[in-house]
Amino acid sequence: MKLLPVTGTTALLDKLSPYIPDDYIDSLFAVKQGPGRPALFSSSQLFRVILLPLFTPAHSFNLLVQLLPENRGWRRFARLRNRNDLPDAKMLHQFRDRLDLTKLRRINQRLLEPMLERCATFPKTVAIIDATDLPAATNAYKKILPANTPPAELTPARAAERTGKAVISSGTKSTPCVCGFVSIAPVFY
Repeated sequence: MKLLPVTGTTALLDKLSPYIPDDYIDSLFAVKQGPGRPALFSSSQLFRVILLPLFTPAHSFNLLVQLLPENRGWRRFARLRNRNDLPDAKMLHQFRDRLDLTKLRRINQRLLEPMLERCATFPKTVAIIDATDLPAATNAYKKILPANTPPAELTPARAAERTGKAVISSGTKSTPCVCGFVSIAPVFY
């Protein structure tokens, strides 16, 4: 069994790069045709840049934008040809907003197709349980047994504890007017 290279290395990015379906990602995002300034970066380039915080030590877009000019391997993974023309944090946030759940699921399905085709030739089928519907394996959220709860009635000891504390009662007061009754906010006595 071959292990993947260490996270954050250029070797890992080089190994993962061929699996990203650039043409498919570009086809998911409609390119605006007509007059106006052309897009500086393709959708697949921005998608690759958004993946970099997952594979590198730069875990925010701001830090990634600062470190991108210095790391040739990161730019090669993102297919950014020029060291000076790089996306800024605002572009990455705007692209991430356009990358909705439907598009992410389509990309995920596209990435899984080759793996599922290879698994189809296996003699046995294995099912993976979705754990979202299973109850938690902990007792921390169970209700306290009734024997451990204090009694609901006010015992003499508890009544003595409560003496000296302010008691507030509230009510709503209605005032008659020409058109009927007008409710005034709660009044405290």
